[in-house]
Amino acid sequence: MPAPEQEAIRRLLTETIEQLAQEDRSFTRARVVFTESDERCGLTAELDGVKKEGVPLAIDIEQLEDAQTGAGARAQLKEALRLYFRRVMGK
Repeated sequence: MPAPEQEAIRRLLTETIEQLAQEDRSFTRARVVFTESDERCGLTAELDGVKKEGVPLAIDIEQLEDAQTGAGARAQLKEALRLYFRRVMGK
């Protein structure tokens, strides 16, 4: 993936995670690792030092690209992250 696209996806994920932290108030610190291979990506997270979910969240690159411009796709990504973060926190 070209560097400008990587930066745009990093920015998208950072903004979405910050929004979730503010809205849910379930964590204050997130350590996220994002990996890419072919058309799939994996995201793992540690929230406030807690990591109770060992299986990465699978995300399609196409979904990330759509979420950069489409509100519906961004809402789906945000909800997927929210549900994954709940598993990470053991809730």
